[in-house]
Amino acid sequence: MKTTLRLATYLLLTFAIARPGFSIAPQNLVAGVGPITNIANWSGYSAMSAISGPAVFPVTSSTTVLYMAFTQGSQADIGNMVLYQTSARDPQIAAVIAVTLNGVSNPSINLTDPAVCPVQPVSAASPCIVRLDPIALQLSAASDYYFVSYFSADSNNQQLGLSQPHFLTSSLTGGFIGIDTTHLTVGQSVSPGNSGTPYGLIAVMSN
Repeated sequence: MKTTLRLATYLLLTFAIARPGFSIAPQNLVAGVGPITNIANWSGYSAMSAISGPAVFPVTSSTTVLYMAFTQGSQADIGNMVLYQTSARDPQIAAVIAVTLNGVSNPSINLTDPAVCPVQPVSAASPCIVRLDPIALQLSAASDYYFVSYFSADSNNQQLGLSQPHFLTSSLTGGFIGIDTTHLTVGQSVSPGNSGTPYGLIAVMSN
């Protein structure tokens, strides 16, 4: 489970194959995670990835697109996804932004479907990279952002694997916690979880 992949090359190939008519190349808004490893069993867990405002590149974009990498399993059952916005270095939530895939915040993703995951079987060496719906948001250096995805407590998610950076070189950080933390409200504080690495989130791009 320690096999790695240089995701920059993989993403470029993915875009070239899956988006042949796309005229404007996506731009990184923060540094991606690079090579990844697998961490499994997400049943009943929330995965959090923190996007530090001061680490945001000076790219003008009216949209923000999150990319997740799945590294094991046959189906991901997501109970909810959300993006919390805070002031930089402040855990208090200033805004709650819905995150969706195909218009829903609680999708089930079939990781054995070649139309969803072209390279089979899914692994750390051939992760299934899923592009979430664009968010009408321009990232600001004055804010921090926390992407949280909660994985329902079921047998599918017991076998599910998410990406974890192989090296601690990304500006993305994060953690995990064994409860649903996707229903916090403005004024509450974000819990950073219990690790320094992001889980699942591999790239934050302009489109």
